Amino acid sequence: MNQSMTPEQLQLLIAGYVLNDLSEEEATIMEELLNNAEVRQAVEEMQLALEQAYAPEEIQPSPQLRSIVMGTAITENPPQVTPISTLPRWAKPLGLLAALLIGLLSLSNYFLWRSLQTQQARLQSAERLVFSLKPTDNINLSPQVVVKVDPETLRGTLIVEALPALEPGKVYVLWTVLTPDAPFTTDTKGAILTQVFSASTTHQQAQSIILPRAFQDPDVVKAIAVTIEDAAAPQRHQSSPILIQKL
Repeated sequence: MNQSMTPEQLQLLIAGYVLNDLSEEEATIMEELLNNAEVRQAVEEMQLALEQAYAPEEIQPSPQLRSIVMGTAITENPPQVTPISTLPRWAKPLGLLAALLIGLLSLSNYFLWRSLQTQQARLQSAERLVFSLKPTDNINLSPQVVVKVDPETLRGTLIVEALPALEPGKVYVLWTVLTPDAPFTTDTKGAILTQVFSASTTHQQAQSIILPRAFQDPDVVKAIAVTIEDAAAPQRHQSSPILIQKL
């Protein structure tokens, strides 16, 4: 370092030292500067400000890095303490603010990276879900209703067989029932209308369906159910399930 270093440059160098983010050359310069009482005081003040903001564990350079830096500084560039002029009163708050902003940005990027990694790992490991709905006490039949779900694409297949044809004005409705604390919009029964369909007693039917985003978080899906509703307003959800698969 020489006398041409500005107070702003010094504060950025101190911030990098506190955050353990200096290059080898900058670390060598900083080791020399630490012989100055004013520099040491500025370092302590910045460390205290960061600890009060985040209360993190103290991070020290590794012993190997410190040995290399100290050895290089002593062998190739003997310490020469350059007098440092008194910093303006406004320089310290500015430096602390810069360090705090650097710390906040680093933490934000870290948590964003962790969230992205977690989501990608969960989606990559997700397997196709298959639900076989069973009749409730409200129906005395042996129908087959199967829902196959791909959580990654939110696309699925609804397979229906041996469901009786309904009277005019009635339809079957497939519901996704969520837990009470699920962060999704549901009706008064905690369900999301997933598909309206009809049925035939003579052959198997299969149709593609789009699933709610709740399936990307299987912990909030409580059950898959089928009811019989009025065709004019199936979303009213006035009937009890005739088939259901609880999770």
